[in-house]
Amino acid sequence: MRFIFLSALLTHAAAQGNTENIVDPIKSFCRRHQHQTCVIDNKLYIDGGLAYYGSDIKPNTSAQTNTWLIYEDVSNPTPDFPQLYSNLTKESEVPSVSGGILWPDPVNKLFYQYGGQYTNSEPQGFSTLWLFDTVYNTWNRSTSSDASQSQISWPAFGAGTTTDEGIGYYYGGYLSENSVSGWTGDSLMLNSIVSYDMNRRTWKNYTYDSTPRAEGTLKYIPAGERGMLIYFGGVETIDGQQSYQIHLLDIANNKWYTQTASGDIPQARRAFCAGVVWAPDKSSYNIYIFGGIGAAETALGDVWVLSLPSFTWIYWYTTPKATTFPGGKAWASCDVVYNSQMIVMSGFYTNTSRPACDAPSIGGQHGLALGQEGKNTPWLGLMTNVTEYRVPDNITDIIGGGTDGDATLTAPVSGWATNDLSVYFKTSYAAVSRAATRSIPVTNMVPTTTPTSTSTSAPSAPSKTNIGAIVGGVVGGVVFLVIIILLALICLRSRRRAREQNERPQNELTGETVERTPAEKSVANFSMSQGSTLHSPQPSYSVQGSPPPPSDYQFHTQQNPQPWENNGIYAYSTNQPNYQQTYYPPPSDPSQSPRSASALGIELPTTQTPANVELPEVRSPVPFRGTGLK
Repeated sequence: MRFIFLSALLTHAAAQGNTENIVDPIKSFCRRHQHQTCVIDNKLYIDGGLAYYGSDIKPNTSAQTNTWLIYEDVSNPTPDFPQLYSNLTKESEVPSVSGGILWPDPVNKLFYQYGGQYTNSEPQGFSTLWLFDTVYNTWNRSTSSDASQSQISWPAFGAGTTTDEGIGYYYGGYLSENSVSGWTGDSLMLNSIVSYDMNRRTWKNYTYDSTPRAEGTLKYIPAGERGMLIYFGGVETIDGQQSYQIHLLDIANNKWYTQTASGDIPQARRAFCAGVVWAPDKSSYNIYIFGGIGAAETALGDVWVLSLPSFTWIYWYTTPKATTFPGGKAWASCDVVYNSQMIVMSGFYTNTSRPACDAPSIGGQHGLALGQEGKNTPWLGLMTNVTEYRVPDNITDIIGGGTDGDATLTAPVSGWATNDLSVYFKTSYAAVSRAATRSIPVTNMVPTTTPTSTSTSAPSAPSKTNIGAIVGGVVGGVVFLVIIILLALICLRSRRRAREQNERPQNELTGETVERTPAEKSVANFSMSQGSTLHSPQPSYSVQGSPPPPSDYQFHTQQNPQPWENNGIYAYSTNQPNYQQTYYPPPSDPSQSPRSASALGIELPTTQTPANVELPEVRSPVPFRGTGLK
């Protein structure tokens, strides 16, 4: 029996890849990448991915699979960023993958885990969908309400998003032996879009053109009759060529379009992260992108904005100043919070000789102010008192208008690829409020203590049984105490009256009865707010943000990018064949993709590491086995 127990412990340690006796994934954190994140209410969840632990990265150190579900309360920065916690349960049977997505359902207080590459175990069969219940903090399985799931694959390193209607989308990605159970043969890059309806628990698979794509970004904007999906970046075609065409899906009409963009065009890249916000009047939708891997296989550290409907690329402020500037990284995560800021979480440095950790005391977090508050100093700590997006000057200088919107450039300078798009962008979509499809318990508002900077686990909420016992004990104690006090007062009053009758005339005693009303119970709200497309919490209070830290200057230079080609319009029916082509790693020859000298690859000044170091051996992550990149 002891041998079995010891074997289990050794197996667990080997699975964790714990070369430094990892006890706490928060205290021992060094870096992480290829993880999945989402925000529900005020909590940001971090699942899976690969992580380094210890005080630095040694030459023989390999990234380990993160088997913890980590979270933080974004309404409580201490002082610049929230404290991370690792006390949520995650059973070993729940997949810990890289390059997947978490689809948040803020109405039902759930998120779904879809896609990703297994790095510490054999792929599971995809017969059910794992979900996490943020009310009860438990993992569960969800089965499809029909047979539609049987037609769905499990890709990795595609691009995903969710809509206001509660539908999750995932575009492209790779199928391989590391993501699909029983897979044999070469890896495949997909050209299809998968959707999952969280309300009906049904799946659909769409194919709009024959070009496979992966490692780009997919974002939802509330334009048109039911919203639109925007996709760009990553790699495409069987030779792994990188592209920056802008692809759009109109959800209501189920049509696929391609539009040419103009402006200060960035270097093509893959493995970057992005977030979207829009002006209060929805006259502009602005997609911010950070980092990624460029054509020379170099990690990038620049920030760009794609502004719609003008389809204009805008370089972020040319002198990013702050010690929190994260430097050039790939496979980071970007989460928009408070409709105005983006938390960039860690990432992968292509410079393998770089030993330093990524802001380990705050879990690799970096804050990017998206609005006017970030003018000239975009990299800041989290500001809970900035809860609205104010369009910044460097965007309004190009598209017109002001901080509240009123953009005047509302069409591409090269013209619309089709008049349909001009019509869609003249309409904004206000989704009907969704109703929860399950019972959400009414909870009492209980004050919580502020965690210290050294804390690694938050106190868990008491169970219903404990709450009943506590309440019963408190009420019983209070009643007993009141009885004792009343008896004492009666005795004292009787003695005083007897004494006063002998000494002086009796005076009338006065008192005041204080009525205490029962505590009001909080009821779950299911409201969607502007700019918070399933990912931005609205705080109930405001506090002052962190003061700007000391700054370093980085400079931006330009060269003329290669012109973009308008590939026309795609409006294929969903009955097109599902093209799946063999994927070949993208070439390292820089001439095969547009180059720009404007990519910043500067890393944290506190780490004193070189910038923009090229590493031709870093290739697309598919396929690879084990926990390290190959």
